[in-house]
Amino acid sequence: MVGRLLIGIVKGLILGALIGYGLVRLGLGIPGALWAYPAAALTGVLVGLIAGKPIWAKDAKIEAGTKAVVGALLALGLMAAARTWLQFPLPFSLGPLAPEHATVGGFAMSSLAAIAALLGGFYEADNDSSSEEAEPKAASERAKKKGPQRIAPAVKSQGEDEEELEIESDRKRSKK
Repeated sequence: MVGRLLIGIVKGLILGALIGYGLVRLGLGIPGALWAYPAAALTGVLVGLIAGKPIWAKDAKIEAGTKAVVGALLALGLMAAARTWLQFPLPFSLGPLAPEHATVGGFAMSSLAAIAALLGGFYEADNDSSSEEAEPKAASERAKKKGPQRIAPAVKSQGEDEEELEIESDRKRSKK
């Protein structure tokens, strides 16, 4: 589980940093609320689509879509929290990418990477593929042990039912 958590955090860091870098290249390194919140929502959607069970996995369309919608909403709240409480300066210089007065919560690359890492870690840790893989194997093992089975009883006509009743009554009579 710790390995999956770390994989999710790395996926989120990379995705959030890439989206933040795109904003920096557009001249929005320290975006206002008009750009920061839609960027956070987009980051939440993309993390929901790729972290945990990705959208391209078998039978994952609904799950990934739900994670994308929830991720967008969570990312909006996390962006508000980052812009409010992460008001300390960047711990290292990013050269020409970040101005000197950039804060962790206000700089696009750091805030989006932190949000995406949090969501990615949560989604990846929540997705437990070992139980999903074990269930089909266990079901196939049970089927091999039991052999072929009928799912539904054979359909009998009314005449066949009467014949069976007569045969049963004949058996009971012969036993007496």
